[in-house]
Amino acid sequence: MPSGTLAAATVTESAVIANLLVILASAAVVAIVMQRIRLAVIPAYLITGAVIGPHALGLVPSPEGLGVISHLAIILLLFGIGLELHLAILRPGLPRMIVAGLGSCGLSVLLGWPVAMWFGLSPPAALAVSMGLSLSSTAVVLRILTDRRELQRTTGRLALSILVIQDLIVLGMLASLPALATWSGAASDVPSDRVGGLVTHGWLWFFADAGARVGGVAALVVVGRLVLPRLLRASLRGRSLEVMLTIGVAAALGAAVITQTIGFSLEMGAFLAGFLLAGTPFRHQLSGQIGPLRDLFIAVFFATLGMRLDLGTVIDWWLVIVVGVAVLAALKASLISGVCWASGATAGIAVAVGLSLAQAGEFSLILLGAAHDQRIITDDVLAIAIAVVVISLILTPGMVSLGSRLGQAVSGLGPAPWIASSLALGGRQQNEPRPKHSKYVVVAGYGPMGRCIADKLDEMDIPFTIVELNPATVQEQSHHGRPIIFGDVGNVHVLESAGIADADALILTIPDEEAALRACAAARRRVPNIFIATRTRVVSKQAGLVEIGADHVTVDEMAAAEAMLHAVVARIGVRTEQPGEERLEGQ
Repeated sequence: MPSGTLAAATVTESAVIANLLVILASAAVVAIVMQRIRLAVIPAYLITGAVIGPHALGLVPSPEGLGVISHLAIILLLFGIGLELHLAILRPGLPRMIVAGLGSCGLSVLLGWPVAMWFGLSPPAALAVSMGLSLSSTAVVLRILTDRRELQRTTGRLALSILVIQDLIVLGMLASLPALATWSGAASDVPSDRVGGLVTHGWLWFFADAGARVGGVAALVVVGRLVLPRLLRASLRGRSLEVMLTIGVAAALGAAVITQTIGFSLEMGAFLAGFLLAGTPFRHQLSGQIGPLRDLFIAVFFATLGMRLDLGTVIDWWLVIVVGVAVLAALKASLISGVCWASGATAGIAVAVGLSLAQAGEFSLILLGAAHDQRIITDDVLAIAIAVVVISLILTPGMVSLGSRLGQAVSGLGPAPWIASSLALGGRQQNEPRPKHSKYVVVAGYGPMGRCIADKLDEMDIPFTIVELNPATVQEQSHHGRPIIFGDVGNVHVLESAGIADADALILTIPDEEAALRACAAARRRVPNIFIATRTRVVSKQAGLVEIGADHVTVDEMAAAEAMLHAVVARIGVRTEQPGEERLEGQ
């Protein structure tokens, strides 16, 4: 490599590292302050980006170099979300969820169009802005629902269905931009294929091309379903969880690249990779492993997103932006709630979903940017629209909380009268806390000790879940109907998947003291009053386990000594009671 090229690459790498340092340090400080006043971290990251970005303090003058990290954050986020949602969870009510997604997005565009014209935009520009703002934020909403542990409930499933449909509709919206450019009189020198690599030479070509791309996705699903589970099983022959993580992340990246190549989004490919693995016993462990890495990159993603907010534009057009955010939230919340209710959701579920999806999203920025590139909208319109998008994202955690409270307030109201009660979306939801009719126990390890404890719990009719790291054992016991999941019990996500939040006791039969220490600490943080019983092979480890949270520690050496002594004493006692031995006692 020439010295000049090497020097330029070094400067670029140094700039990226410096920008990354500024973002992470600033985001950490702002997040701590926001947590003190009990606000979510996602708005903290967005506000951080707006303050340190090129339009304000300029501490990060060119965030473009962080685009790769931002894309990686979204890939990991959508991959993790896909891992949480297997087909058995999505199947109930799926047709009505699709209707809700199509109907809510279509109505948002149609009714938002005249509203945008009321703000003074031309018809083609108003339609482009309406299409952009009709899209909600997949990344923000799903992250919040995941943190609130609502993704597998009816509310989360319905919100996810609408978001996935919106992500698919983006292709059609992008395909329509050249026609809007022609309508607006700005398309004379704009190539017809200049929208994110999407070749659009008319609607007939678009539909033919879309059919081929859908076929590519179908092939990806078939191959992934056949190959990925086998690769993960092969990776565990050496008991290396790191290899499994490597394969999982490689699958997410590979699927993302493939879907982008055939014309869909990176996010869709990552979601599909996770979705394909959601039906395997490895999903809990993989989800827990990618969590810390995903959370780190997510901070960079949202901070970079916040850098698009021009504070000068907000000041100059503050009234238009405030009214725009209010109209956007009111219009989308009412439309999405109404369509969800009309398609079968109970009133409580409909209201919660409507308010959760009342913001604009990251795809809004992509569509608005493409419309600006084709000169459908002006620089000022783009700046105002970006401000509306980012501010709506900042308000999203509060809107989700408001939707949850209002949904509970109207939870007694059923679905639309034309929907049979047996078909309503919103009965007892998935992943709700178990009824406390009996005790519940999590057992870590299914070796001889774990098997014995599980058998005793069965005899006492106490429900339990086993956490085990041997995939063959998990497969065999699952086949026999044992409640068992694969994973490292020292991973907090695996504990969550096992139901630690509802457990009265955690029994750690694993011989790995380090994993037991991690599990004790994680379980005690999550459920402060849970009873934790564990084991250790040597006396020296007992104090550390008690200090970190264990209530009872069985030391293998001591337990063996006590068992041997008990057997000897029992045997001696039997012999001294025999008549032939009485004479010996009197001597």
